[in-house]
Amino acid sequence: MKILRATIKDLPEINRLNDKYFKEIRDFKKIIEGSHDYFYVGVEENKIVGFSGFHYYAWNNSASVIDIFVHPNFRKNGYGTQLIKKILKEAKAIKARTVMAEAPSLSNALIAYLKNGFRICGFNDRYYDNTGNEIAMFLSKDLN
Repeated sequence: MKILRATIKDLPEINRLNDKYFKEIRDFKKIIEGSHDYFYVGVEENKIVGFSGFHYYAWNNSASVIDIFVHPNFRKNGYGTQLIKKILKEAKAIKARTVMAEAPSLSNALIAYLKNGFRICGFNDRYYDNTGNEIAMFLSKDLN
């Protein structure tokens, strides 16, 4: 998989994938154009098969992951890890001190973050709903 910086021309496909599979409420146009946002697409055979990125917070010199999505047909092939490694590399290049992420407790994303050196630094059992069935896990990885 090739990982490229997302551009406005990628927006229709990002929105299509999100609407069909991911269902996050995001303004991906604003993210792609954001001066503190770094958003990437994973491309396989000239098709977008994943996306992820991060927002940089200058006030505390940290980065926060903006979603991580891999098309269902391409999961379990290390593409999520490739996207995470790209985020870590680019966040380190701008000298962010840490990268933070959030993942549902029952998701493959949580496993991918842990596998890539993130540590659990908190949780919220009411983040998604009031049942507590799915817990939001908060993770971080120090870069320096």
